[in-house]
Amino acid sequence: MNRSKVRDLKKFKKLDYQLYKTLLTSFGRRGDKAFFYVREGRVKKYRDFFVVVGREEYVVDDDFCTCKDFQINLKGREPCAHILAVEVAKNVGMYDLIDAYYIDFTSISARRGWRFGAGVR
Repeated sequence: MNRSKVRDLKKFKKLDYQLYKTLLTSFGRRGDKAFFYVREGRVKKYRDFFVVVGREEYVVDDDFCTCKDFQINLKGREPCAHILAVEVAKNVGMYDLIDAYYIDFTSISARRGWRFGAGVR
């Protein structure tokens, strides 16, 4: 992934027009969405990863995102809007800190033999 453009975002310490303009010129629509996610408080920091709330909740860890845009359209070569939002949120300090571990209830239930929607056992 081309990290130089993302690294250039580190110089911005507040959410202002200059940051928005840089995001828009460097990343287009993805930059616009990233600015929106941060401005609307949709970035959450868990203990060891971030979550950005869009249509769904997307997990961002370093240079990886669980969204289809990053995995299919961009093929991991360019940052998606969620990765950009996390970088901006870290720089300007605008994210919600969630002091909890992430729990994957579906894998726990599968190990214990539970089935969601199947009624009470």
